[in-house]
Amino acid sequence: MRLAANYVHPFESPSGIRSRCRIRVYLPEQEQDAPVVICSELLENPGIPITGAAENIAAEVIRAHWLVDPVWIEYHPQETTAAGVESFELVVFSDHKIREAVRNTGSRIEIGEPTWKAIDRRVVEVLVGQPVD
Repeated sequence: MRLAANYVHPFESPSGIRSRCRIRVYLPEQEQDAPVVICSELLENPGIPITGAAENIAAEVIRAHWLVDPVWIEYHPQETTAAGVESFELVVFSDHKIREAVRNTGSRIEIGEPTWKAIDRRVVEVLVGQPVD
């Protein structure tokens, strides 16, 4: 895989609170392989945690990078967790169809419902084919 994008992504919570996270997009060398996105919690995030807006962040990133069915991973560095231990979660969405969701605070885009499964650093690094910082 090659790292195609690495940036701080601004997003809003469902209630309109401004937040931000780090996005890394890895594109596969083989066309049949899925792209991988690592969405990282930032210590200096002023808003909600990434888990609270996963379906919104994913929709924005998928649209911005023209991704088809990416593997989505949430990364919580140790300094961003209450226990002081890093964690990786594989996030599986019920679907990747981008749709508009209208809320009291306005509209935003999102994809299907997320579910989370804990994975470890080794699995993530095998997926992307390189160390993850």
